[in-house]
Amino acid sequence: MKLGFIISTAVGALLAVMVVMGMGQLTKLRKQVADLEQEKPAKSATRIPGAPVAVAPVASSRPSGPAKSGRTSVDSDPDEEEGEEDRRGDERRRVLGDMFRQWTESDAGKRMQETQNKRKAGRLFGPLVEDLSLGEEDREYFLEIAGGSAGAEDALWGELMTAGDGDREKILENWEAENSERSAAMKEFLNDDSDWERYQNYESRLEEHEQVQGLRRAMEGAGVPLTSEQEAQLVEVMYDARQQTGMTERWQGRGVLNQLDEPGIADRLETDWQSNQEAMSSGVSSVLSPEQVEAFNSSQSRMIKQATQGLRMMEAFTGGGRRSE
Repeated sequence: MKLGFIISTAVGALLAVMVVMGMGQLTKLRKQVADLEQEKPAKSATRIPGAPVAVAPVASSRPSGPAKSGRTSVDSDPDEEEGEEDRRGDERRRVLGDMFRQWTESDAGKRMQETQNKRKAGRLFGPLVEDLSLGEEDREYFLEIAGGSAGAEDALWGELMTAGDGDREKILENWEAENSERSAAMKEFLNDDSDWERYQNYESRLEEHEQVQGLRRAMEGAGVPLTSEQEAQLVEVMYDARQQTGMTERWQGRGVLNQLDEPGIADRLETDWQSNQEAMSSGVSSVLSPEQVEAFNSSQSRMIKQATQGLRMMEAFTGGGRRSE
């Protein structure tokens, strides 16, 4: 489950917005959003000129019923309102996407992303780098390639969340091509079938390695630290659960595109997260003590809360996803 990637992407998007605003784009954004709000159709009732008004007789011995107003309300067409809301959502997403891309395509944005990716790769691939016994120069080259892989999901979520419906397929195709190029470069660099297999196995569990690193800090804070053996076992338990529940297909790669096409992404994430928790429950209990299980569950709950809050905020701003026609 790409909770860590979703959270970091949301943070990255907000950072990009703040930086670009600081570059003088705040006024433009405010004007565009204000224009969108002003275009929202009014929902108040309107009196039609010339409409007859019923008047009760002045003197009548018959019981009078409720007066019928001649005021006629004109309701907006629901289809038109929905179309207008979709248009405003598309425009908000376009504005945010322009700002996000302006930052990521700038020299400062690229340097920051490369630095973050390399630092992340050093943290996540550290044990594998030691096992491969790489020299300093080879280590730097390895982390350069691995950094692109470590940050690939972040980049995909960021681009797709802020892209128009017509641009998403092309973005995904470019992302897949870049992944293939990185894999080919890493295989050529390692130049050994056994090392390549070790790298593939490690990379396929990169999400679990990242989550376990976060759990390590949470467990230490709760006074129930993990042992190295427990960490290795947790990686396998969490990886097996992700494969069993189909989380990989639904929340990575092309699955991201499918998720963003439909509204309610945060609700679906919560549902899938719960299924994933149930799938790993027995395995986690066999690896951790009862006190550690409690700390584990608390950490996981905080993570899903952060992820869904970010997604709901994004959906509210852009009007939510919808199936492309």
